[in-house]
Amino acid sequence: MDEGMIRLQQMQERILIVIWEQVHQWLDDLMADAFSPDSFLRFITNLGIDLSRIPGMVGKENGFDPYRLLGLERTASDEEVKKRYREFLMKLHPDTAGIQGTDFLLQMVMAAYQQIAEERRWQ
Repeated sequence: MDEGMIRLQQMQERILIVIWEQVHQWLDDLMADAFSPDSFLRFITNLGIDLSRIPGMVGKENGFDPYRLLGLERTASDEEVKKRYREFLMKLHPDTAGIQGTDFLLQMVMAAYQQIAEERRWQ
C-alpha cells in the first residue's frame, strides 16, 4: 500500500510540473504578443487613432515634446542628443531591431530628432 501511495504521489508531482511548465509557456506567449509593437499598433488603430498624423505632432503645441520622446532634458548637449538618436535608430530600425512593427516608433524618434535639429539649427 505504501508503494502505491508513493507512486501516486510521484505521478501527481510529475503532472503538476508539466502543468506548471505549460502555464508558464502560455503566459510567456501571451505577454510576448501583448507587448509586441504589432499588437500595440493594432490596439491603437482599433481605438480609431490616425497613426499617420502622430509623427507630425512632435514639437507642435499640444503635441509631443521631442526631448521627452528621446528621454532627454532640454539642457542635453548636442552630443547627448545625437548619441540617444543613434541608440534608438539601432534599436528600432527594421534591419537591426530583430522584431517587426517598429516602423511607427522609428518615425516618432526621427520626427523628434528632426524637430530638435531645426530648433538648434543644425545643418
